[in-house]
Amino acid sequence: MTIRRLILLALLAAAPLALADGGRLRFRQAAGPFVVTLFTTPDPLSAGPADFSVAVERAGTEGIVQDADVTLLLTPLDGGDRVVLHASHAAATSRFLEAANFTLPRAGQWRVTVVVQQGSDVGKCSGAFDVAPAGLVTNQIGWNVVLVLAAVALFLLHQARKRAYWRKLRSAMHAGRA
Repeated sequence: MTIRRLILLALLAAAPLALADGGRLRFRQAAGPFVVTLFTTPDPLSAGPADFSVAVERAGTEGIVQDADVTLLLTPLDGGDRVVLHASHAAATSRFLEAANFTLPRAGQWRVTVVVQQGSDVGKCSGAFDVAPAGLVTNQIGWNVVLVLAAVALFLLHQARKRAYWRKLRSAMHAGRA
């Protein structure tokens, strides 16, 4: 196996584990004078480490608001304690986002309310999301890696068989000329 194939296999195996900027788009909503876009990782969300990233824009403009205070209120829909998070640029993967990294305590349905404040302007919006049990997502990622590696292995096997077939055909053609 060549070094290029080994590198390709390593990259394909690591791809499901990579976290992109922001994650999955959960919603984009008007919130008073703002437009709020919420992203989450991992996808799907599961009990355990999570990242909630928020992009805030002024309604009617294309510019990102950089100096707003962003608070996330997470409430389990089946009852329980509310989680209050303060998003910051320091926790974000992009300078255009404000993020909060934390541990989702349990699976179930949750509601997130995003409160944005800049000076005297305040906006609020919310949405619901599901949180899977902790082990479920790990298993899904594991199966994704196995499926990708199996597809690569089948492709490589096909290519090797095809080369062998053509070599055998060329040998037979050369033998027929002699």
